[in-house]
Amino acid sequence: MPLPSRNREEPTFNNAQRLLCLVERLRPQLIGPTFQRLTELHLSPSHIRLMRLLQSEGPLAMKELAGRLGISPPSVTALTRRLAATGLVMRRAHAEDSRVVLLELTPAGEALHTQVIEEQMQRMGQFLTGLCPHEQELLLNLLERAICAGEERLEGPEGRGPSGKESE
Repeated sequence: MPLPSRNREEPTFNNAQRLLCLVERLRPQLIGPTFQRLTELHLSPSHIRLMRLLQSEGPLAMKELAGRLGISPPSVTALTRRLAATGLVMRRAHAEDSRVVLLELTPAGEALHTQVIEEQMQRMGQFLTGLCPHEQELLLNLLERAICAGEERLEGPEGRGPSGKESE
């Protein structure tokens, strides 16, 4: 799929530019005290995704985390190193296979994750209050459709990535 034309007169370019500006304007509305604390801990959205996965799935092996997050095992190692250093996750050996390291949230990690989710839900709710329920549904449906189309482009034909290699 070709990139949007650089011709500033084309609607796709103008809409892409408008969307980028809107996303940039939205960001400050979504950042609250908990996210500021995450910044102080040097934690990124990827750390939050990892914590969210551990919260919902329970203890997971590093390899499983890498697959679920769509990142390489060394990247998971780097993410977990920071989370472990801040006391938010702990490593433990698998009960049946000592070669496998499981990661799980500590009570501090669970508490921080709960704060993040509660704050996100509150701020998203505030954002949506500017629209009536029908408009909210329309916005969410269109956004979901656009994201799904983007995911399909990233996967490429027959589950292949942009490089043409088989996706794992």
